[in-house]
Amino acid sequence: MRASGIHPSAGAGAPPAGGPEERRHFAIARARAATDTLLQLGVRVQVIGSLAKGCFGPGSDVDLLVLDCPRALKYTIEGLVEDCLQGLAFDLVYFDEIPPHKVDRFLEGAVDARHLR
Repeated sequence: MRASGIHPSAGAGAPPAGGPEERRHFAIARARAATDTLLQLGVRVQVIGSLAKGCFGPGSDVDLLVLDCPRALKYTIEGLVEDCLQGLAFDLVYFDEIPPHKVDRFLEGAVDARHLR
């Protein structure tokens, strides 16, 4: 159900070393880039977790809910997400693998990346 990834914290792809607000703005911009990139491939993704709730902090990762993904791309999109997020840790949750009794919990907190502030 989940795929996780993280880049090393040093190097050209590392997130900015600023304060929490700068990191949150960076995460929003990178989440938008990831969702836009995936949408071009026919993959529909929404943001969930702390970034969607507005409480993204220093230890937070970017959580993405994969709503719809062409079968041939499933489990192969992690590399694209990793590149787009440029050093931010992330989790991918595949909607079709969520147990039925948990679906509502995931959907009620899901936000289109374009609507993040």
